[in-house]
Amino acid sequence: MRGRCAQHLVGEGEQELAPVFVGQQSAEAVGPPLLAPGRALDGCREESCRPLDGGGHLVGHATIEAAAGRSAARLLHKLVDCYTGPVLCVVGDLVEDVVVRVSQPIARGSDSPAVIDRRQGGSGANVAIAAAAAGCATRFIGRVGDDLLGTQLVERLEDAEVDAWVQRGRGRTGSVVVLVSEDGERTMLPDRAASTELRDVDVSSLDRVTWLHLPGYSLCAEPIGTTTRALVRHVQAAWGRISVDVSSVAVVTAYGIDAFADALRELRPNVVFANDAEAELVRALGLPLLVIKRGSEPVELVHGDGRTEQVAVEVVDGVRDTTGAGDAFAGGYLAALLGGAEPVQAATAGATAAATVLRANSARPE
Repeated sequence: MRGRCAQHLVGEGEQELAPVFVGQQSAEAVGPPLLAPGRALDGCREESCRPLDGGGHLVGHATIEAAAGRSAARLLHKLVDCYTGPVLCVVGDLVEDVVVRVSQPIARGSDSPAVIDRRQGGSGANVAIAAAAAGCATRFIGRVGDDLLGTQLVERLEDAEVDAWVQRGRGRTGSVVVLVSEDGERTMLPDRAASTELRDVDVSSLDRVTWLHLPGYSLCAEPIGTTTRALVRHVQAAWGRISVDVSSVAVVTAYGIDAFADALRELRPNVVFANDAEAELVRALGLPLLVIKRGSEPVELVHGDGRTEQVAVEVVDGVRDTTGAGDAFAGGYLAALLGGAEPVQAATAGATAAATVLRANSARPE
């Protein structure tokens, strides 16, 4: 659907709407918009689209849905993407993963042979890298310490074609020890360090952002939690959309399951990612779309109206390490969605991205 003006952006069964522009009153009501007050949407990026006329008007987030139904809101999102080009932004951790892979049960109090591998890590950074690899314009907002490791991690992020807006602060850059058992399952020991200290983010970092993605970690600590909520409000005021990955049962439980549910009600995400155990924490909230990842089993899409869809995934043989696969799924999914895919096609793209990570992990030396 991307790359079409108003006359071409009407989906099957939707009522065609007049072209729109941002009026002075509505722009002031929603805060700093993606488009300047009073400017017609006349900058479509696709040559095949003729410029929009200035014949319609935008009456604000609440009233446009009341006046013309949800299809009007969907149309406006598509128009914003058409005008600016979709830009994904991820707020989260940029850390080093110290992956410790063992081939036998750990001998407590003694020696256990292991293969140790240091990698770029952080759920948020992983999502951003996967989305950029899929061709999506991607930005990352986070914080590292004032040390050599932080410098190296930012350079690697930029080498992956991610637009990095990374604060440097006193203290150390975070690290996560990832224990990978003989069956490929992970146990993580995080020391997030500077990542949780994200604060006072320049809102110009959100220029042209049409989708903001949040790992659950970004909501369950301070001051990054307060900072993240402020960024969500800014993006939603400019008609951007939101996704959240629940990320960790342990982290959400420590934060408070009810408190996390309240946060989701406040943020109103368009998409929530979870594995089976994480999904049980949020399933009752009636989310617009819950995407449940089940490893080699089909992905389940749970829609807000109760419909469910199963999406088969590519099975990778001989998986020894699942580190980063779930984040790659989210990055691939969001890149496809912002490229115009429907949820089923986006889930297939996400599964392909995850399979790429699984194969890369399996190819690492023993």
